[in-house]
Amino acid sequence: MTKVTVEADAKADPQRVWDVVATPSRVQEWNTMHEGFTGDVPETLGEGDTYKQRVKLMGMPAEMAWRVTAATAPGRLEQSGDGPMGVKSKNVFLIEPSGEGSHITYEMEFVGPALKGPMAGMLEKQAGAAGKQSLEKLVALVD
Repeated sequence: MTKVTVEADAKADPQRVWDVVATPSRVQEWNTMHEGFTGDVPETLGEGDTYKQRVKLMGMPAEMAWRVTAATAPGRLEQSGDGPMGVKSKNVFLIEPSGEGSHITYEMEFVGPALKGPMAGMLEKQAGAAGKQSLEKLVALVD
């Protein structure tokens, strides 16, 4: 399993951060891995919602089929996804009050037979960099 955790602080309150993170139409504004959606996408993400997303990581395009496993506004959004070559992913956003603003934690987990050996290390490095860039863009957007 490859796991990456990135964190950032925002001046915006947790509800403002949640409103951006849980709204699929805003994903292209901050998520650097996002390439687009296929099919129907919910207006806002709630537990049990499903959708398909085209992503690009390590220079490779892929389609992920996501299912929202937890959505507790404005603090926790958790999704599990199925990708190509048996890869499974889990994304968790934790949005916690911090002073007048928010502390945001973005966790990504990847498992699958295609992620053995050196590929796991490459994925960890690339996903970490992409996650950090995404959070920087998210913070700039909400602040």
